[in-house]
Amino acid sequence: MIIGIRPDVDYPKDPHSAFTNLHQYPIDGGLVDGPVYASIFNSLWGVHLRNEDRYAAYQGGQLVYHDDYNDYSTNEPTMDGTASLTYMLSVLASAESKHPR
Repeated sequence: MIIGIRPDVDYPKDPHSAFTNLHQYPIDGGLVDGPVYASIFNSLWGVHLRNEDRYAAYQGGQLVYHDDYNDYSTNEPTMDGTASLTYMLSVLASAESKHPR
């Protein structure tokens, strides 16, 4: 899931990022980890949600995702994932500019 991708779609709004948490600094374009097994989330010591889980209606199976600063296991921006996404998007943009539809 990409932070700040478009204002009209659902995207992470409370990522595990000190910049965002302390100074409301946007980190648009960052890719967050995404869902993990519920057993992993439930085994983490000290991890708890600070806000109501807006995805609670969808958390019934083996996987969980929380758009909550305190959940670093699912909602932390990843440098390696963001770098890979940037590379892939630049390749696609380059291909599109050479061969427009």
